[in-house]
Amino acid sequence: MSNLAGVAAACSRESGAAIANMENCLEYSPLQFELVGHALVIGYAAQAAGFVYFAMTMNMTKGRNYQLSSIYGMIVMLSAFLLLYNQWKAWEDSFVLDANGLYVAGGVKLFSNGYRYLNWSIDVPLLLLQLVLVSGLEVGKGFNKNLQVTTSGLLMIYLGYIGQFYENPDDMVPLIAFGVVGTVAYVIMLAIVLQCLSHAKKNFKTESAKSKMNLVFWIFLIFWTIYPISYFMPVFSYTAEGVVVRQFIYTIADVVSKVIYGIILTQICMDESDAVEEEKDEEHEE
Repeated sequence: MSNLAGVAAACSRESGAAIANMENCLEYSPLQFELVGHALVIGYAAQAAGFVYFAMTMNMTKGRNYQLSSIYGMIVMLSAFLLLYNQWKAWEDSFVLDANGLYVAGGVKLFSNGYRYLNWSIDVPLLLLQLVLVSGLEVGKGFNKNLQVTTSGLLMIYLGYIGQFYENPDDMVPLIAFGVVGTVAYVIMLAIVLQCLSHAKKNFKTESAKSKMNLVFWIFLIFWTIYPISYFMPVFSYTAEGVVVRQFIYTIADVVSKVIYGIILTQICMDESDAVEEEKDEEHEE
């Protein structure tokens, strides 16, 4: 079996499940191919920059929870960087330029979005734990909240992971079914997260921290919520244009919900740390 025949077999719709992600089953103009590659580069470069930021600011916050938040942020950045770099490498290696000037899957290996879900299974619990740490929840209550958001978050991720094996334009029912159930798990997770945000704002000493926590609210509401759009893209647009849009949504969501989110939490930690230090200085003066 030739390489191209292997791709055709992987994209076969006869079995009811197009095992290959739709990226492998389409043709791309040079512009479309480069746009996807550039989106992936932006993604992993941003994660690398985030890692450096968290490493440099870790000692600028006081308190065990705040420093742990920075460490978790570094772990998230490192895992996301490794994943997105390999995604970019796979994109560059999986396609060849044909005689018509279009990029097609070359059949040496297949491009897969499934690795993203495996990465999210590491990142999402840590991102949510960062929020619990910064929100100032008591140990027991914080553990319970983290367990709840982690359980619902992982359920969402693994349902999406299973569903992405069914990107079959002739039979979208399994893809939609897994996606809908996963979205329900996301809504449950979001409700718990919003409780943590509300609790955090009550605990904060500074108005600047409260204002920045409002930004975190919108990150969850907008940029975590656009991930399902990428998941359902084969339903909306099983086209090369749909692939470009999907990869840009993934990149934008990854950068904002990981890097920008982490930076805002770090800034909150700094504000609260400074407030605590000022209180201590005032007590000593008295």
